[in-house]
Formats: sequence, C-alpha cells, structure tokens
Amino acid sequence: MNIYLIRPITIFLPLLLLALSGCNDSTVVKIAPPAPHVVIETISKTSLRPQIDFIGRTEATEDVSIRAQVGGVLLKRHFTGGDDIQKGDLLFEIDATPYQTTVNQQKASLKHAQSAFKISTNRWQRGKKLSKTGAMSEMDIDELTASMNQTEADVAIKQAALNTALLDLSYTKIIAPISGRISRSKVSTGDLITANNLELATLVQLDPIWVNFQISEKSLTKSRNAFSNGSNIATDSLTVTISLTDSIDYKHIGKIDFIDNRIDQSTGTLAIRAIFINPDKLLLPGQYTNLSISLPDETEVLLISQASVQEEQQGRFVLVVNEENKIEKRMVTLGGRYDVRWEVLKGLEIGEKIVVEGLQKVRVGLVVETTERTEKPFTTTDKK
Repeated sequence: MNIYLIRPITIFLPLLLLALSGCNDSTVVKIAPPAPHVVIETISKTSLRPQIDFIGRTEATEDVSIRAQVGGVLLKRHFTGGDDIQKGDLLFEIDATPYQTTVNQQKASLKHAQSAFKISTNRWQRGKKLSKTGAMSEMDIDELTASMNQTEADVAIKQAALNTALLDLSYTKIIAPISGRISRSKVSTGDLITANNLELATLVQLDPIWVNFQISEKSLTKSRNAFSNGSNIATDSLTVTISLTDSIDYKHIGKIDFIDNRIDQSTGTLAIRAIFINPDKLLLPGQYTNLSISLPDETEVLLISQASVQEEQQGRFVLVVNEENKIEKRMVTLGGRYDVRWEVLKGLEIGEKIVVEGLQKVRVGLVVETTERTEKPFTTTDKK
C-alpha cells in the first residue's frame, strides 16, 4: 500500500511547480510611467509704462572755482563753509590800500592830461582864426594840430590806466558770481594771496541739478525699440524719475536736456543728461542715484516670468506646451525686465502656454500634465 501512495505524489509535485511557474510568467504587466507635471502660464497682455533703468550721478549745473584776480593780504572772510550764498554776496576782502593808491595816482595823471589837451585845443582854435588873416602859417597850424591830437591820445591812455586801476581795486572785494552753496575756505585771514594762483573756495549751484548717465551702444538700440516700436518719440514726452541709494523716491520729475552727438569710442557709451529742480537741496553733486526713464502713457506689452526663461549659445528660449500637451522649444527676443518678469518682443503670441515650474523634469517632445498658475509673481508694473 505504501509503495502505491508515494509514486503519484512524487510525479504530481514537479508538475504542480511547473504549472505555477507558467502562471507567474503570464501575469507580469509593464506599466508606463506617469506624464510629468508642470506649472504653466498663459501669455496675456499687461498694461504698463515702458521703463528703462540706469545708474546716474549728480552734477552741479554751475561749479565755480573762486580765485583772486589781484594779489594781496586777505583781510576778511564773510562766510562760513557750507552756507547758501546769493549772487552778489561779498565773500573775501583783500587789502585794497595799494590799489586805492594806484587809483589816486591815475586820477591825477588823467587830470594833468586833460589840462594839457584843453590848452592844446585852445591854441589850435586861436591858430585857425589867425591863419584866416594870414598871421599864422600852415606849418604852424599843422604843429598845433599834432600837439592837440597828441594830448588827446594821452588823455585816452590815462583814462584807460585809471579804468584798469579801478578794476583792480574792485577785485579786492571778491563777490559771489552765482547763487549756490559754498565750500569751506582754503585760506585764512592774514594769508598773502597771489592772483589767479590759489583756489580760495568753490561755489556750486544746487537748484536745478543735473544727473548724468550713460547708455551702451547695444542698449541704445534696444531702448529705441522698446520705447518707440519704430516711431519717433520726443524726449520732452519721456518721464525721468530718480531714487536715492536708500530706495527713497525723489518726488520731483526731471527731463532730458542733453544727448551727446557721438558714441564714446573708449567706453562704447552715449552720454545723456537729465535736469531736476532741487529746491530742498536734497541732491548734492557727486551723488549716485537710480534713474528711470518711462513713457508718460501706458502701453500693452507681453510679460513672462523670469523663471521660465533659459539661455543657450543661440540665445534665450522658453518651453511651450502645445495643443497636444507636448513640449516645444521657442526662441524669444526679450525687452526690459520688470521686477521678476521679462517683456517679450518676439517669439510668443497671446494665449500660448509656457512652463514656469518643473523645467528640470521635461524635454522637447515630451507629453506633460499641466496646472495653470493662478497667482501673478508681482502686482506692480515698476521696472527694476
């Protein structure tokens, strides 16, 4: 009995294992990975003022070096460094004694010359009367005429010398040629001043004030395209604003008053200048500012998230999700940057969808699942 029971079991076990092995092979199923998920943004137009930013530096509209035009001992200084000076204010006094003496001498010389001229004129007049009666020859009249002309010329010489002496005397009082803020004095009372040698102080006009900046040759072309789209725009229509280094906006709006006539070959930049009123004297010469130029009216532009822009040797590009949810590569031409967004000049159309998150998970031609971004990265339209 035992022999007959063992044999069927021995035969059945290998068959059972073989059957189970065949079942396992037939049940293996290959599952495709899920499509990657990305966040997209639909391209639309945004209303804003096209704006370009620069770094500017302030410059005084008038910057005068105060120097003495005559030499002498400095008697008095009539200001304190840092004062606001009005045009015509007395700044320095130089000892006028030697110049007053010269004036007195020249006045006396002029009177002597005038007396000589008067005598020669009277003689000439009498001689003319006598020549009519034949009592005086023509040669004598010529001598009288020459004497009169000589004394007349001498009067003119003495008058010029007196004028020079009076001018030198006036230079002993150094007057402010403009209104502005004066620096500290570089000389002290009692110093011996040499004419046109030492700078005594500087005087700068603070209101209005200039802001100088430069634009590169490449940026110049981009700026023209961004602003005008091929049309001509007068500089008077541009709004120029500045903010200080501590991000405080300056409340007064400026205007462009100078554009250079050539590109600087050493720097490849074009020099431009704006002018601002400065009644509170908040701006000082040599100060760095953030300067922005914008159009007075708003315009509609295409903006995309800065995070969506990638760059390669051929230029900048974005990834577009087409109607079949496949990834396409699109080269773009960008304009100005507005906070965390770029203005698109070429390459994208309204309604197209670009990838803004998940760029590292996708490649061109790949099918993706998408979620629309509902929140904009910023709400202002100020360009940075």
